[in-house]
Amino acid sequence: MIKEAVVETIQQVEEAIANGANRIELCDNLAVGGTTPSYGMIEIAAEICHLNHVELAVMIRPRGGNFVYSLYDIEIMQRDIKALKSLNVDYFVFGCLTEDYTLNEWQMKTLKQLAAPVQSVCHMAFDEIHQRGQIKALHQLIDLGFTRLLTHGGPAGTNIFDNLNHLGKLVVNSGGKIEIMPGGGVTKDNVQSLLDAFPFQEVHGTKIV
Repeated sequence: MIKEAVVETIQQVEEAIANGANRIELCDNLAVGGTTPSYGMIEIAAEICHLNHVELAVMIRPRGGNFVYSLYDIEIMQRDIKALKSLNVDYFVFGCLTEDYTLNEWQMKTLKQLAAPVQSVCHMAFDEIHQRGQIKALHQLIDLGFTRLLTHGGPAGTNIFDNLNHLGKLVVNSGGKIEIMPGGGVTKDNVQSLLDAFPFQEVHGTKIV
């Protein structure tokens, strides 16, 4: 079982690895849900992670706020991915929506193709898609070749244990073609209870270790 720790400083990278994290998700500005960290930060984090046989995922997000991105926003994201592909990064993490809160398939495909061969992960922008449209969005991610979906299984602020039915539905509909990773309110204190309720292969959180 993989524990993915969300961090925003090099000190936190070192602490998370020391406490047993199997993967790091590196962000800046966690107060707004995470944005793209600096090149230098990612370069050092990658060196530390791989010396310790720990994977590194990097957030690609140009700003806080919503996930409906302008052409300038997408251009920033593309340029960041191009620059960061030269570093030893295992995954890029991003999510783009339309103004109607469906998956922006064109933007996701554009970023995914640019990121390759680095693997791509969809983050909790997914949770802003209406639940009746999420299975369609899940299959869009599968068709695009995304490796993993990070989801809370419900709106932000809800208890993740109340979302287990929907998380299970996503796992079943994934058909094993994309990893479903729960996050948002998962901590080292409740993770075992979550795994007892459903055997997730990966878990995510700022307090996961």
